[in-house]
Amino acid sequence: MPPSRIWLRFALAALLTPAAAYAQAVPRTDTPRAGTLRVTFEPVITTWDREFISDGEQRIGASLPTTVFVRKEQRITPLGLDFGITHRVSIGARFPLVRVHTRESYPLDSTGEAPLDTAGARRLDSLLADPTYAFAPIQSTPRNLHYFAGDVELTAKYRMIESHSFAVSAEVLVRLPTGHQDSPNWLFDISTGNHQTDYELRIAQELTLFNRLWLNGSVRLGRQLPGERERRIGPQDSLLLPLASLARLNWDPGDYAAFDLAPLYRFNRTFGAGFTVGYYTQAKDRYTYRSAQDSIDVETRLGAPISASVLDAGTAWRWTRLGAAVTYVGPGVEGSFSIEQTVTGVGGLVPKATVFRVVMRTARWPF
Repeated sequence: MPPSRIWLRFALAALLTPAAAYAQAVPRTDTPRAGTLRVTFEPVITTWDREFISDGEQRIGASLPTTVFVRKEQRITPLGLDFGITHRVSIGARFPLVRVHTRESYPLDSTGEAPLDTAGARRLDSLLADPTYAFAPIQSTPRNLHYFAGDVELTAKYRMIESHSFAVSAEVLVRLPTGHQDSPNWLFDISTGNHQTDYELRIAQELTLFNRLWLNGSVRLGRQLPGERERRIGPQDSLLLPLASLARLNWDPGDYAAFDLAPLYRFNRTFGAGFTVGYYTQAKDRYTYRSAQDSIDVETRLGAPISASVLDAGTAWRWTRLGAAVTYVGPGVEGSFSIEQTVTGVGGLVPKATVFRVVMRTARWPF
């Protein structure tokens, strides 16, 4: 059968065939059986046009001298492969293709052709084009900059406890620096990955009560290794920083922890639904110059010294998300859908994001 028809059958089966239920918004404890290859297709779409600030929220780009409509969208389309070494131990890999798209425009007048604030739009366009700033113009992401590889993940998982109603698993993850960082010369560019190495430990547990209520929870602890990053040096809430402040810096991203709960009620053997709660916290990033000469070069261009640590402010994040999930699972295939909304954000400019997730999964003997 041609590969396209195989994937079509898989997608239709995952969405339409019912059986036992799992909440896919939280990692599960199960592993593929020994010698079995599990294939997971899990598109995740994240969109936002507002950001949380210290005293509420604001639209993206609110500090600009005129109004600009900005809506950001990141679509992660990963292919996950997990192979069962034993009935409790598996290894896996996740290969994400990421589509980024920022829609940027000025509010238009009643004709729908000219900016409502013509003078303000011209002033901002002039600033962006000025060699002092040298930013890309206000425009949506060009087609040739939509798709990039994300950060590839390698995993090893062990299902430590397994019983009829309770299970616990531990998983070690290595995230490789294969993603694409955002550009400091585009005001609203979106990264597809951090392009530095992470190590993550995941603990997941599942508890079933009365053969109906399924309680799934997980803890993720991440250690982010130092890397490098190009940045215009200045306060985080100042978008229009001069080109002279641009430098490649040593970057030590903060370590993080995430906690997720997904209670789910099984209405019958074929269908389940529930809600999700997610909490994420990350320590402050640390920026330093790669050498004393880099610091001198920036000082010379700006005419005054500036510390790279000014970028540290606002990089410690905390946010909470609430959502809902429904799941259908059939013989050999699974499918689910969840939607989550970021309801609180503290730290820097935390995206007020909506997250859509679809999961399609099947397991097969590869040999």
